[in-house]
Amino acid sequence: DVFISYSSKDKTVADAVTAKLEALGVRCWVAPRDILPGRDWGEAIIDGIEESKVMVLVFSQHANESVQIKREVERSVNKGHPIIPFRIEDVQPTKSLEYFISSQHWLDALTPDHEGHLDYLGETVNLILSRAKNDGSALRPFPKPPAPKPKLTPKQLGVLAVLVLAGLFAAFTFNRG
Repeated sequence: DVFISYSSKDKTVADAVTAKLEALGVRCWVAPRDILPGRDWGEAIIDGIEESKVMVLVFSQHANESVQIKREVERSVNKGHPIIPFRIEDVQPTKSLEYFISSQHWLDALTPDHEGHLDYLGETVNLILSRAKNDGSALRPFPKPPAPKPKLTPKQLGVLAVLVLAGLFAAFTFNRG
């Protein structure tokens, strides 16, 4: 169902993406796991892309610099597969990747809510796959992205404000005496 494209330097994230999707019943093709020993690497990659319906691109600076990823993305675009850029670092694509993925909406996974981002990715992939099975007739709305979590709760901000004011009062009183 899904071809996972990633830099080997981002294997931990790619493994988390694969685990989440497969836990939801989505079949994933990921190298090197799905390449049989002795098989031609390039041929296996092409077969994996052809057999998939969607590509998830784990996008980072490492992916941006990978010639292999550029080839995988180009082949997926050539096959007409939707690409979901799952951006894990705040970087812009190189011109060669920009050419292929600039029109796709990105799923930014830049905040620490990793599980929320993976859940949203899973919902999105399942929706795209269901639409593909129904020839586009599944018109359910896309899932809402996870809301960013505030770094401090209002209660924590209130406590912090009281502590700052108390510190300023103490410093002012101490300096006057």
